[in-house]
Amino acid sequence: MHRENALDLTQDIFVSMLRSIGSFEGSRSSLRTWLYRIATNRVIDHFRSRSHRDTKLSRPLEDFDLAEEGDFTLELVRQEEVGRVLELIRTFDIRAQEIIRLKLFAQRTFAEIAQLLELPDSTVKTNYYASIRRIKHQFKEERHEQTGETEAGGRRTADI
Repeated sequence: MHRENALDLTQDIFVSMLRSIGSFEGSRSSLRTWLYRIATNRVIDHFRSRSHRDTKLSRPLEDFDLAEEGDFTLELVRQEEVGRVLELIRTFDIRAQEIIRLKLFAQRTFAEIAQLLELPDSTVKTNYYASIRRIKHQFKEERHEQTGETEAGGRRTADI
């Protein structure tokens, strides 16, 4: 995410917090949890927005050091794979999105995620590992489609 977008999003989060401070119920959750929920919702809204989809993970070619051609190619492939993972994560339910983003991108522990989301550790772990299996399965399917193979590893009948 570009610095300007991050600053705008941070500002939006605090404006949202200030607008809804009157609805905060300290008996239901901590201020930290409440603010986290507001921030999470704003970030999800941002990633779903048209402006994000139009600029998703693209960097100008000027940002790459073209002198190191091998690294440039690897960086483009890595960036494409990250983009595919993020697109796939967007198809998950909201809880799974939160858990996987907190674990992979915010590098939170399962215990921290469970506390933030007010969920049992076992639910967080189950959701996380199910999401990882889903991502791996999707990548495996895409790889098979690219090579023209079926799940069983054989050639498709239409290709024979």
